[in-house]
Amino acid sequence: SPTQKPAHKDLERNGQGPAITFKAAYAPVSKRVGSRS
Repeated sequence: SPTQKPAHKDLERNGQGPAITFKAAYAPVSKRVGSRS
């Protein structure tokens, strides 16, 4: 998908790509830790 590539690149340029990935991977872990406490 040539239309998806530019969009993804734009996100990475804005620093949103990594932020979203980090949030998505950290959110579940945070929930688990909070539930365990």
